[in-house]
Amino acid sequence: MDSVPPPSREMTRRSFVARSALLPFLWASLSGCSSGDGKNGKGRVAHRCPSWPASPLSPGTPLWPVRFKGYGASLSLSGRWLAGGGKDQKLWLRDSRTGRLVWDRAAERSATPGDGAEHQDNPRVLAVKGRVLAGGGDGYLADQAVALCAADGEVLWRRDIPGGQSMEIAVSGDVVGVIAQHDVFGLSLRTGEVLWRLVVSQAAGLVSHGRMFLFTCRDVESPYGAMGVDRESGDVVWDERVADSNYVDIKVADGLAHLLATRVVEEAQDDGTIVFATVPGELRSIDAETGKVAWNRSMPLSGDWLIGGGCVFVQTNDRLFALLRDTGETAWSMPIPSDTNVQLAFHEGSLFASRSGFADEKGFLIALDPATGKERWRLDDSDFSPVIPGPPGMLLANPDGGTVSALETTAGDVIWSSRFKGPVQAVTDELVYCHDGEEISVYDVTSGDPYYGQG
Repeated sequence: MDSVPPPSREMTRRSFVARSALLPFLWASLSGCSSGDGKNGKGRVAHRCPSWPASPLSPGTPLWPVRFKGYGASLSLSGRWLAGGGKDQKLWLRDSRTGRLVWDRAAERSATPGDGAEHQDNPRVLAVKGRVLAGGGDGYLADQAVALCAADGEVLWRRDIPGGQSMEIAVSGDVVGVIAQHDVFGLSLRTGEVLWRLVVSQAAGLVSHGRMFLFTCRDVESPYGAMGVDRESGDVVWDERVADSNYVDIKVADGLAHLLATRVVEEAQDDGTIVFATVPGELRSIDAETGKVAWNRSMPLSGDWLIGGGCVFVQTNDRLFALLRDTGETAWSMPIPSDTNVQLAFHEGSLFASRSGFADEKGFLIALDPATGKERWRLDDSDFSPVIPGPPGMLLANPDGGTVSALETTAGDVIWSSRFKGPVQAVTDELVYCHDGEEISVYDVTSGDPYYGQG
């Protein structure tokens, strides 16, 4: 084991199926890998990884549902392949259409848990570039990262990652970025060699952009902020902090990194109790490559936010704002119910704002023109919140489990409603993948019916 160096407006169900049949079914194909050429650092001939399996295992009768005891973070869909790592201490790869097993491999148990207790394993899994990367959790891959060849499951490398129980993994070029508890690592995708290591107090939200890894961070003597790090060298290209912030989130779009920073203060009440109050936070937009600040806005920020249609959509305690992405100027705003978190989604040129019902107030789902805020259609029903993008022409409502509905995007008409076993984990142009902690179930996206025997 390698060690780390120190420090029309109406669309019926039938018409939607007909339309979907005309759409090409596109699986994302990621570039292959050339792994382990020559000898490794210990003089042994390294495994030559031929990238993804030679061919998919479909057509064939789908096997869904399949048993999988684990967590959503331990699943990764990459085109025609689905990877996972569960509580049985195995990593595996399946054909994502049929569910047929390509391979599974027992993963070595880490020595770090060591107390003999049963651990709730929750490794992070990422299938990318002909590899299955996995690590973290509090069980067999605690404080470790491992890379397996997606073609045959052969272990390509394994690396100790101290403090890596809560792990994030991203890939840029031939570098694997890994966030552990107090460190950010750059590892060689081919060999697992540690290319660089950056020590921070806290880091989260790892994303890759161009030749950079971006993430939010906080040091003991510094406020929350974000960093941009060169993927090859680990050099900090920019380091942007937001004074007095207690939380920072990051989203990247069209070359701009947007930082949403919130501030919460303690306020003493007349009866001597202490409450936490939100004071104006800050939205700051910077060039993702250079760190140059493009604009910033001070606002009492709260709740969900997203980027789409040339705007950044943010919430205060009683309004939804659309800010022009390039300048931060207000394009429009609209009132929303006070002190509630409205869930946001962007799909096919529309902004969707939804809220679940509570007490005497009904929930709602509104489709808005992102450029003007003009309402396109509205559903006053708590069963349609939140929504997530589906294939062209479709939203999926209430994806957290129970009765899931497919809505037509231009009018909000219900295409189908179906009982799903567990929350939605992924959606393609053909299938919906759900996981309830015990098994993976798959449904036909055009009908909501369980997907089996249709190969």
